[in-house]
Amino acid sequence: MSHSVVMSPSEISDGLTTPDEDAPLKRKFGTVEPARPTPAKKRVATFVDPHYARRGQETTKQRIARAAKEAMTIYDYNDCPLPDGHIRLLFLKPDTDPNADIVVELRSFAVDEITDSPEDHQFTALSYNWGEGDESKIVLIDMEADDGPAPKPKINEFSEVVTQFKKRMRRMNIKPNLYAFLLEFRDRQNEVALWVDRICINQQSNAEKADQVSRMSMIYSTATNVSIWLGPADEDLKTDRAMDFIGFILQDDVGGKLSDNYAKDWSELLYLMRRRWFSRRWIIQELALAKNAEVRCGSKRNHWRDFSDAVSVFALHFDTILKIIKSKPELEKSLEGIKDMRPLGARILVDVLSNTFQRRADGTIYAPRQGLENLVSSLSTFETSDPRDTIYTLLNLAKETFELPSISTELNGQKKRRTIMENPPPVPDYTVDLLEVYTNFVKWCVKESNSLDILCRYWALPELKQKLDEFYPRLVVLPSWIKTVRDSAYGAQIEGFGGRRTGDSFVGTPANRCYNASSDMRPQISFGRDQPGPIQQEKQNRTSFDDIGKERPTPSRRLRSFARSHRVQRPPLDLNSSITVKGICIGKVMSQSLMLEGIIPKQVLKSLGHDGDSAELEGVSDTVWRTLVADRDPEGKAPPAWYHRACMTCLVADTKFGNIDTNSILQQDDMATLKADYLKRVQAVCWNRTFIECDGRDGEEKRLFGIGPGDTLANDLVCILFGCSVPCILRPTWRGSGDEYTPDYYELVGEAFILGQMDGEAITDLTEEERKGEHFRLM
Repeated sequence: MSHSVVMSPSEISDGLTTPDEDAPLKRKFGTVEPARPTPAKKRVATFVDPHYARRGQETTKQRIARAAKEAMTIYDYNDCPLPDGHIRLLFLKPDTDPNADIVVELRSFAVDEITDSPEDHQFTALSYNWGEGDESKIVLIDMEADDGPAPKPKINEFSEVVTQFKKRMRRMNIKPNLYAFLLEFRDRQNEVALWVDRICINQQSNAEKADQVSRMSMIYSTATNVSIWLGPADEDLKTDRAMDFIGFILQDDVGGKLSDNYAKDWSELLYLMRRRWFSRRWIIQELALAKNAEVRCGSKRNHWRDFSDAVSVFALHFDTILKIIKSKPELEKSLEGIKDMRPLGARILVDVLSNTFQRRADGTIYAPRQGLENLVSSLSTFETSDPRDTIYTLLNLAKETFELPSISTELNGQKKRRTIMENPPPVPDYTVDLLEVYTNFVKWCVKESNSLDILCRYWALPELKQKLDEFYPRLVVLPSWIKTVRDSAYGAQIEGFGGRRTGDSFVGTPANRCYNASSDMRPQISFGRDQPGPIQQEKQNRTSFDDIGKERPTPSRRLRSFARSHRVQRPPLDLNSSITVKGICIGKVMSQSLMLEGIIPKQVLKSLGHDGDSAELEGVSDTVWRTLVADRDPEGKAPPAWYHRACMTCLVADTKFGNIDTNSILQQDDMATLKADYLKRVQAVCWNRTFIECDGRDGEEKRLFGIGPGDTLANDLVCILFGCSVPCILRPTWRGSGDEYTPDYYELVGEAFILGQMDGEAITDLTEEERKGEHFRLM
């Protein structure tokens, strides 16, 4: 495949640049010209399925050459050292044969040299998914630098091939997905410059990885183009047709394409959007920083702006498109459980990129819009092969940690001085284990936000089942106060295709907290790993900083009685993974009812005060309709008055056994919009969560009602931790060493909604002595 190549503005003659005779000779380079966005046109072009040519079978020549490559010496990165302040670029050698070996050259360049003269150093940065499987493909590294095509020895005898190649070439093994990209991207006539993490970074050096990760903001913001590689085309050519359909969607009004005639096209676009690339965590910064980006899949390519607009159109008309696809029985299987657009990575990515940076009029980046805690919390479903990158991938996008060439030195200096002095943010360090990375992040968040809400958010990627490689630190067990994305509303992206798994988070985002249960009280927290001496010593384990006393306090009589009634035995854990927080216990769970997949059981309604035997209703108790929506609308604001009326219509709906079956009611074609909106909010709150009844602080006379995690058990404690905006469910746990009344630690089951306790009511009624709170060690 032939491409036009972007060269520097210098004079070009016969494909070669002509340097100034008096100027020092410097290597200038270019890259493949990126795709252009689709212009708006008055007339609509006809949509035609693309022609697709398959690659031929491996020839005898190629088999011999492959054997020769496997006999070569593996590339040593010491042959291309990386001085401080440098990055490597690879130069992809041209070839007219689409099946020829991939040959590249590696060279290092000073970052300042590239940023000072970007027109003379034009390169493409690759954004791709490494893919599964072994590194079974071989790339040849040319050790004799020049701008010409790759050498091609005559294939007369096997020994001759080996001899010629060994003199000049080294080999590097890569995965098939990257190899497929290099085949497609290679130009027929011109050498092109690329930055590819797998090849340009020594993956066996933790120090180099940490250094280069910190420079990725410069790499992706300086690159002439960011090429998004979705992978090779599929055998049925669905991705080829989907890539062509994108341009068709954006021409003229989309309304005419929302018909059964285009069911197959929409189905294939959905198929394309489910490519693994959209689940990668690194793509967020790679795209957010890009000056220009294109999407490639097989031999097809589109400008990122076109792709983004097509995804937005799909999301806007999602319900209609789903009906169109379902109207064709042969296409219904393509949905594969897709019930909601919200967990789809392509949709999340398009939405978040529009609100990542403030930009100047010329499009250059001025400053990030969001903080690190907000980014990590809101982008939790994106995956990475190394879970430590849960934090590291977003450092270049956050207010507290950004470092971009387009930001003034003065602004960067002010930011650095502030964060270093007040609360140094996380920095990449691939020598430490996952627990230390996560603990450092939580500690930073608590101090930065003056809140414990990070303990309730499902933000973390889980630990690996086995080490990535010999350089990966020990595998760890995460404590209950580090919540993983698998337990979030939609789970990991690949799990989200099956629809909602549980309700939306009660704590909201750091920038938009929905409640204030602890009435703005400051968090009081200590970390077990920070305590002096052997962590196994009980007294030292209970120490803390700030306002937490140095001695282990005696629990209150009420807390002792609660804990005694609920003894749970657990095996010993690493006490370095503990934290100690202060708060109050406001009740104990007396009974619970699971609200499975959006069905509100009759017993729950009865507990809330609704008589299910009435044929008609004139009103419904606030306890009922407010509890089912957690007393908030989808934006976290006070619920609208019409929720009361919508709840009444749901309660008299004809569903089985006196339950509110939200799914059944939502499937009714004649359903009013207000009722639908109310039921969707009920699902967002109650789905697979547990309705709980608790005895309140005043005993049986004041019972509390609310909603907790799906695995809440009777005798769990409902607590308000100082600095946390919502109540929490804690489970007293013994290892066997604690006394009869005092558990060794508590498990954080999760966040909860308790009607009438979400805006500081429990704190307001406390005496000065009670405001000192109880100690809870969480593990």
